[in-house]
Amino acid sequence: MARLKREKLNKYASSTVTIDPYSVTSYTFDSNEMIENDLHKSSFKNSSFFISYVMTKDIVSGTLEISRSIPENDLKDALEIKAYEDLGLDSSINYKINYIETSASANDQKNYIYDVFAVNSDTLMQSFIPLRKKISYVDYITAAPFLIGALYKKGIIDQHGGAECFIYFQKNDAFLALYQNGHYLYSKSLRYSLREINERFCSLLGERIDEDTFFSMLKKDGLNTTDIKYQQQFMKLFGEIFLYINDISVYAKRYCNISQIARVYIGTDIGIIFGMNEYAKSYMGIEALDFNFNISINSREHYIDQIHVMMALSAQIYAESDDNSTIANFTIFKRPDPLSKRPAGKFLAVAGLALAASLAYPIYQYGFGAYKYISYNIKETKYNEIKPQADTLRTQIGSLQAQSDAISKQLTNENSILKTRTSLLEEIRSKRIDYAMKATVISDMVNLSNNNSVKIEKIEQHNNTIILSLTGLDEKRFTEFISAVADTKKYTVRTKEISKDANTSRYRSDIHMEIL
Repeated sequence: MARLKREKLNKYASSTVTIDPYSVTSYTFDSNEMIENDLHKSSFKNSSFFISYVMTKDIVSGTLEISRSIPENDLKDALEIKAYEDLGLDSSINYKINYIETSASANDQKNYIYDVFAVNSDTLMQSFIPLRKKISYVDYITAAPFLIGALYKKGIIDQHGGAECFIYFQKNDAFLALYQNGHYLYSKSLRYSLREINERFCSLLGERIDEDTFFSMLKKDGLNTTDIKYQQQFMKLFGEIFLYINDISVYAKRYCNISQIARVYIGTDIGIIFGMNEYAKSYMGIEALDFNFNISINSREHYIDQIHVMMALSAQIYAESDDNSTIANFTIFKRPDPLSKRPAGKFLAVAGLALAASLAYPIYQYGFGAYKYISYNIKETKYNEIKPQADTLRTQIGSLQAQSDAISKQLTNENSILKTRTSLLEEIRSKRIDYAMKATVISDMVNLSNNNSVKIEKIEQHNNTIILSLTGLDEKRFTEFISAVADTKKYTVRTKEISKDANTSRYRSDIHMEIL
């Protein structure tokens, strides 16, 4: 049994109400629960989404070809005219006509190919007469075979690519539908509804069994009843039924140009009838599965007619669709347009706009004046609150400015005193350090000059450079003196030249020294 994954169910903004006008049953699908409604007592919210269906036997269907040269705007009218002609519709009767373009249409360059479905509007009206007092409108009315498509779109049945057959028996109708890869191919009403099966069984048995007893027997024992007399009639009756269904399936395969049917699903609106799948497999040669799909959390508590289950899913798909124009909707009980789209609504809108336009300028002037008055009062109140604080701050700022000026003047005086004292300290430092250094240098030079027999005639100082004017008896004395000075590693020493005084026959040289 296939089950719907919870995450694939998108909740409606409001609940969904499914309606079967033929059995006069209804369910509300909300919060993943299907709750049965009593159509005589229940009241429904206008915000609910209402969905119903039309039986297969009430649908006139066929395939129509129409030239591609017809303008798109005229296509709908052309299809409806051709439907009346080719499907044999009574021109005196009003039909609700829907059409779906087939996959074969894309391969035909000359013609569009459509599956066309027509329902007598009077038949629709008669079907819903018992419900019209409780339900004013129905948002979506679909055909019973189309409901199966929701099982594919919601992922309950996998689209494996093969063709699949669906057989569903209802009390008032029965239908066979073919789908391939999730797309509708073919459907046909069957002459064996559950009531017809009951009548046929009673005819074969030769005695009358009322419907409720017969249906209860089918639900309880299925076709494998222990009553030999019943068993024989069931074998004969259902052999006849599935032989008939097999003939239809053979025709459908040929009509739809498919080679085989992969699976067949069989169900009824009263529940699963055990043993029916075996008949399908025997007569059709196809694996048969139960037509029973659970989508609600309370589905195990009692059987829910699968038509209602599929209607709940189809309502979701309809609501989720961005373009519902391609979905066949047979409803003739549409919701009224919003007030804004009705003539009365448009008149009220125009009148309201005119009134608003005439009052706009006075209202603006009054409103703007009131705004300015209120704004002025608010600002004046705020000004009166802030003014004392501002006056206090101005007084504090003046006092602080005076203090700042006094401090700046004092700082200027102190900086002048600091500058004078810094200059004095620099002089003291220079005298103490530089004089001591000069004395040390002079002492060192005197000692070295005495040791090397040279005479210091003059000492000069320029910044860090000391110039010694020396005399001696020969050049060698000067060279030894310079070497001795360099060996101390306290000074750098250089001389430009050593010259001889012609008058005294002594040598002279100015030696430049720098303290390291």
